[in-house]
Amino acid sequence: MKKIVLTISAFLTMTSYVFAADSAGNRADSIIMLAVSGGIHPASIVAPPARLGVFLGSDWMLGLDSGSANYSSSSGGSKGTATYTNQGLIARYFIGNSFNVLAGYHMRNYDATVTSTDSSGSATLNLKANANVATLTIANHWLMDWGLWIGYDWLLLGNALSTKSEATVTTSGSIGDINKAKKD
Repeated sequence: MKKIVLTISAFLTMTSYVFAADSAGNRADSIIMLAVSGGIHPASIVAPPARLGVFLGSDWMLGLDSGSANYSSSSGGSKGTATYTNQGLIARYFIGNSFNVLAGYHMRNYDATVTSTDSSGSATLNLKANANVATLTIANHWLMDWGLWIGYDWLLLGNALSTKSEATVTTSGSIGDINKAKKD
């Protein structure tokens, strides 16, 4: 399986160079880029962002990222929901045909609610957390003649500019439900 994946990756990479030999010219002829990002970056794994980019000639691309994910579960007397959002602004500067650097600012928000109910009452735990993050990336991106965009961000550096979190517990009935809500 590893050999198959490596062979396919090598084939796609090599054909990218052939069909994207003039990425700078293709960017200069383009106006808008629509994409979905993915990768091993935690924010991209949880909520892969959709990207809308605007090309400003062949050297600059400005864009918006927006991703979100919702989760829910229930078991017995417990019910939980969680929402994660990742929105941001990016600017990508191309140094040559495909090599580029990206600077970005993202707002990441997490909101979770868990409610535990049993015969003695209920407890609800609300958790809200957010972070404002600055990102710097070194990458290669190729724009094919027919519009396909393939890219690799080789190095991503991120730093939280600010973080905030808040947790609240509300109960009705027995106070023993708080520990169950926190555990869930």
